[in-house]
Amino acid sequence: MKICHMTPGRLLALPFLLQLQIGLAQGSGFTVAYTDHASRLRADLLRDYDSVVPPRSEREVDYSKAGTDVALEIRIFKVQGVDASLGQMRLKVWVRMSWTDSRLSWDPAAYGNITTTHFRTQHASNAENTEIWLPDVQLYNANVGNEFSLDSALASVTSDGFVFWSRPGLLDTLCKFSGLVAFPFDELSCAMEWGGWTYSGGFQGIRLSGKGYSASTAEETAGSSYQEYSIVEIDVDAKTNFYEAYPNEPWTVLKFTVRLGRASFYYSLLIVFPTVLITYLSFGVFFMSHEVGERLSFGITLLLVIEVMKTTGASFVPVCGELLWIDLFMLVNTVFCCASLVETMAVLFFAFHVDQHILPNWLAWAAPWCLCRQQQSFLVESNAGRIFRQLNRDRSARLQAKSTRNLQKGRRIEELSEAKLTETDTERLIFFENLFYLLDSDSNGLITAEDAATMLSFVNLSLSRGVLEDILQSAWQEKKLFDCRDFLEICVELMWTTPFKEIKLGAENYISSQTRHTKRCHTYWLKWSRI
Repeated sequence: MKICHMTPGRLLALPFLLQLQIGLAQGSGFTVAYTDHASRLRADLLRDYDSVVPPRSEREVDYSKAGTDVALEIRIFKVQGVDASLGQMRLKVWVRMSWTDSRLSWDPAAYGNITTTHFRTQHASNAENTEIWLPDVQLYNANVGNEFSLDSALASVTSDGFVFWSRPGLLDTLCKFSGLVAFPFDELSCAMEWGGWTYSGGFQGIRLSGKGYSASTAEETAGSSYQEYSIVEIDVDAKTNFYEAYPNEPWTVLKFTVRLGRASFYYSLLIVFPTVLITYLSFGVFFMSHEVGERLSFGITLLLVIEVMKTTGASFVPVCGELLWIDLFMLVNTVFCCASLVETMAVLFFAFHVDQHILPNWLAWAAPWCLCRQQQSFLVESNAGRIFRQLNRDRSARLQAKSTRNLQKGRRIEELSEAKLTETDTERLIFFENLFYLLDSDSNGLITAEDAATMLSFVNLSLSRGVLEDILQSAWQEKKLFDCRDFLEICVELMWTTPFKEIKLGAENYISSQTRHTKRCHTYWLKWSRI
């Protein structure tokens, strides 16, 4: 062991230094025996203390001289979650209450200059585990009671009897949300009502501490930067109610209205923009020809995509009794896609449908009267053909003599034999040959001049059937029957310069005319066979 040797002067100065340090420590309020003084202070304050009875008060109110005023403040950290379908909101908060209890005041000098002490608390309804009186302030529209959602914490009491009680925890609130119709561009509002449950205002007054709420500055730790909802505004309103059961006792209620803003960019990118894009694409079927085989499947595919997106978005859309904006938006887009699909089916129906319907009874009754008319009504021609013939009646008469004089049999055949046939020329000749076999209904290899003139009148609208019969009789030496070679020669001489599209259209009109003529004859004989 190493012993330090001190000089006599230093030994004389040591007691003086110890007294000086003790004096400085006592002057600064520092107490060495803090535990002993704090234990004695708590024991003296809790002696004969009743934690159920409200504290004494000198409140200058008309209701009662008992009780105390409780100041309430809610410090909100973040929105923990919102369930719009269930009508619930969860907030991460600190609930702070402060009041004055004169039974908990003391003289600091008698207890080693202790100015603050702490007491164990649970909840107002749990008096057995609570050392001091606690305010009976409840959240009226709570889904879970405050005693279960807020953590236990010590109450801090100063020497003048001022009590401060702050508890962290979660507030599960039942809400009747308003503004949900505009989802996902909505701002929801939820009200929290705080008030006394057992004690009225005569024993427990409730007021706001400051403005009643405060926002958190610890976003880095609370994580409020990455969440769907954010607090836009908080309104606080205090009102006093009088109930029939207690007409002379006031019940003060503090109403905190929290307005929440939703992060709508995610919904716009996932639901709104793709739906609008697909709806615009559905109008693309109007620009597609009916001959395109994928036109119908294209519309059906877009409609299925819309339905898949509706199913995907249903997991985000809250279920409520009101028609939401997003529901109406999806419905309108579905209607547009269905309309484009119906238009496509209608176009394809009229483009490829062959009319084989049974004649109505009224038309069958009128058929005999119509069929008793002159022969000229048997040939069914379109209105366009009749109007064209009426406008060109004079021109047809002038062409009658000119055509018989100027037509030279075999001239066009000679020109074709000298020139090289193109692919279009070959297609024309094949089409003329098919027309001959169409006119040859008896399959004997011959057609009459009347049949040839009738068919040619549908193609060459500038010449009537009578004029064409005269041309055939004069140019082909008054032949009554024509074979395939003669018919090809007639078509080449009279229709070679006519556009091929007009020839096809005229042939289709002739076939349609003959079909309707056959149906009318069948109806006529069917009607008269029953008589």
